[in-house]
Amino acid sequence: MNVLPLDYDACAFSTDGRYVASAVYNRLIVKAQPFSGPHVVATAAHAIDGLQWNLASNLILCTEFSKGVVQVYDVRAEKWIRTLRCGYFKFVAAEWIGRNKILLTLEFHMALAVFNLLKNSIVYIEIPKPIWPCAVFDSDGTHMFVVSKINGYEKLLMMSSRSLDRIIYIQDIIGPCNGLNKSPNNRFICVFNDVKLAILDFLSGNVIGSVETISLNAVSWAPNSKYLALGCSLGDIVVLASSNEFNIEFKFSCSLLNEDYDFFIESGGVLIQSNPSKTFINNVSTKISFIVWSFNCTYLSTYEEDSTFLFIWQKYRLICLIKLSKKIKKMQWSPSENKLCVAYGTDLIFFWTEGQTPKLQTSPKLVDGTSLLVSNLSWSFNNRDMILSDGKKCLLFTT
Repeated sequence: MNVLPLDYDACAFSTDGRYVASAVYNRLIVKAQPFSGPHVVATAAHAIDGLQWNLASNLILCTEFSKGVVQVYDVRAEKWIRTLRCGYFKFVAAEWIGRNKILLTLEFHMALAVFNLLKNSIVYIEIPKPIWPCAVFDSDGTHMFVVSKINGYEKLLMMSSRSLDRIIYIQDIIGPCNGLNKSPNNRFICVFNDVKLAILDFLSGNVIGSVETISLNAVSWAPNSKYLALGCSLGDIVVLASSNEFNIEFKFSCSLLNEDYDFFIESGGVLIQSNPSKTFINNVSTKISFIVWSFNCTYLSTYEEDSTFLFIWQKYRLICLIKLSKKIKKMQWSPSENKLCVAYGTDLIFFWTEGQTPKLQTSPKLVDGTSLLVSNLSWSFNNRDMILSDGKKCLLFTT
């Protein structure tokens, strides 16, 4: 493992994978592959606690939410181009919409603000419902959906630019809305609560499919947008297919497992392969809370709320079950390889790679010599470099 010998307050890979941006207090450092030396070093007017690249990988959004400040750096021009300060209500979230727009969420979800960098203008969208996310956009920021609750009725506002195209009475479709999720290809949007989910056409707003579930906890679109996986509280995973009008294509369950899979237990920092055990399986929580697809949709990985058990599925059949020593914090598949990395709050990182035996790697140490207890992670597009974080500090390293 090759570790870059510096820890940071924030790190982010560019969208195209060519750069990594890092921040130490108010200093922004941009490195180009192979990330060995600085490409750009810039000093911001305010401290930086979060970084995001835009779609074109030429602008970096730098945030300091404790002070309600958002700054934008242009990598090609090598200069700061915008600084936004909050008014009475602080910013609690910020994200890019396409290449040149920023979505800002005000505290208490009082309003959303869309800032256009090219026009140097801002549009406010008031009274969104306090769920997260409460708005989704297409990739260029032209069309959007916002969940609102006005006069006691929940509505889905379909908008383009500044105009309101359609009001969808979502309460008549599914009842109260707990969330919404857009497909990667910008063709579909799903709205859901814990018992019902509906899929809408992103351009027209028409309902094209719906399904009723028992205690829905998680939804996850496949990268190719052909499938939508639902995680439920009874250990069921339901997969809907766009080719089948989003009717149920497959259904499988963590509570109904055969013994034809690999089973590993972590003990003393070592993975030990064992025979599948009914005793262990009976201790598995049945609330599917997190579902992630591999890049080519061949594999699914799932885990339950507050659980130490990691499930890996292939073609909707369990192929590997791992019991880790602590609760899982984050899992992510490599962008273009069937390689899974899992953080679980220790100084160990779990790796599963197609065709290989799972392994554990010790996390790198911080500058002061203490171990990084990894709770978050992010892959680069080169499938080798990663960002590891404990929630306060970040490290770059190469697997």
